[in-house]
Amino acid sequence: MGFIEGQDRAQVSLLPPSIEDYVAPEALVRVVDAFVDSLDLSELGFERTVAAATGRPGFRPDDMLRLYVWGYLNQVRSSRMLERACWRDLEALWLMRRLAPDYRTIAAFRHDNPEAIVRTSAAFVQFCREQGLVGGHMVALDGTKMRAVASPKNIAGAERLARDIAHTEREIAYYLDRLDSMDEQVAQGFGDQPTHREAFGDAIASLQRRKDRLAKRQGELAKREESVLVFGEPEAKPMGYAHAPKVPAYNLQSVVDVESGLIVHHDVCNDANDSHLLHPMSVAAKEVLEADQLHVLTDGGYSNAVEVARCEDEAIIVSAPIKRGAMNSEHFRPTQFVYDQESDTIRCPGGYDLRRSGIHTRGRAVRYRTPGCKTCSLKPRCTSGAQRTIHRLIDQGALDRMEARIYADPSLMRIRRCTVEHPFGTIKRMSGGGRFLTRGLRKVKAEAALSVLAFNILHAVNTFGAGKLTGAG
Repeated sequence: MGFIEGQDRAQVSLLPPSIEDYVAPEALVRVVDAFVDSLDLSELGFERTVAAATGRPGFRPDDMLRLYVWGYLNQVRSSRMLERACWRDLEALWLMRRLAPDYRTIAAFRHDNPEAIVRTSAAFVQFCREQGLVGGHMVALDGTKMRAVASPKNIAGAERLARDIAHTEREIAYYLDRLDSMDEQVAQGFGDQPTHREAFGDAIASLQRRKDRLAKRQGELAKREESVLVFGEPEAKPMGYAHAPKVPAYNLQSVVDVESGLIVHHDVCNDANDSHLLHPMSVAAKEVLEADQLHVLTDGGYSNAVEVARCEDEAIIVSAPIKRGAMNSEHFRPTQFVYDQESDTIRCPGGYDLRRSGIHTRGRAVRYRTPGCKTCSLKPRCTSGAQRTIHRLIDQGALDRMEARIYADPSLMRIRRCTVEHPFGTIKRMSGGGRFLTRGLRKVKAEAALSVLAFNILHAVNTFGAGKLTGAG
């Protein structure tokens, strides 16, 4: 029995295959082609949608958009790799109709149209809504850190820059002393100039350039009035998890529809903390879905009382656990003090009522105390000070209602985890482990939009089928 043999490369075909035969009817690339074909690129804000009357003809923007969306779907994001794909990948040959723009032209398209690319990603969500593929009543919100282009070595603060400058000055002084010592030996007749004198001079010049560069960074840091700066990528911030080393990164936020699993809204920011992002992300998702009321599932990182209260004012219900700080286990925890809304008092474990004694306007909190601490037998278990003080946030009621929903239905956190974590894993796998290729928040947002669009297309095809999308497109 022999082996399966391929065709002879020198065999001449009577009728060569057409480009259409290169791609299967159910291929994902056909969905990309149908979606881009349905867009009005001028309305989305793409440049050069109308050919110029003079000059060399350019590539159509819809062809460039097709290439980028297909590339992000197939983990091909670099402009140079996309250029190679146009020559050797059958799907790219079919999609571009044998066009092969050079990598500079490909990179320029993403560089010149970041806002239009973001609107394109949003257009696919609206396309899915029009087809009835998005539920729009319950969503899950979360964020993840995505690496920036800059190296962690470019993270520096005022203290580190001063230390590096001092170290560089010591090295310069060392080489200068060595040169002085050589000159003294020559003057005393102990030999000719050493052969490595020129190397010492080059080292001093290199160190001086390094010192000038560090001094320039010092001035830039002082001008921006920031404690730490990522040089080469100033809009990125050092971010990390727990005690892990901080790396230059951006914060990618996404809102995922629970029913369909599609990302209905996303954004990129350089805030390492999520606590102030609940309200803007939730309101934006509500506007995208055009919903009268929205239920948002999220984690404890978003448990900001002010943000939760603002969401309630916008008819947005938030379900999440409260993020609580660490406390000495020898004393009663704040959760053991029961608040009574009617009397505006807090009942302590010793049976005393703590009453208002002041307001912290900066922290938006009310201070509660009781004179009963002086005679309470449980005082050693409550505080080591003269009196126990309990602070209750002005919007604490919104947090309590938020946490009560979790206790009433613990499955909400499982739904949140299964809904919002999966897209991040897929996006990071498709983006080289979760790293952007461009610099600056404006361009990074375009990259994130392409990644989100690629995920939504892939998920929609896997969930609803390619026919549902191509037929509607």
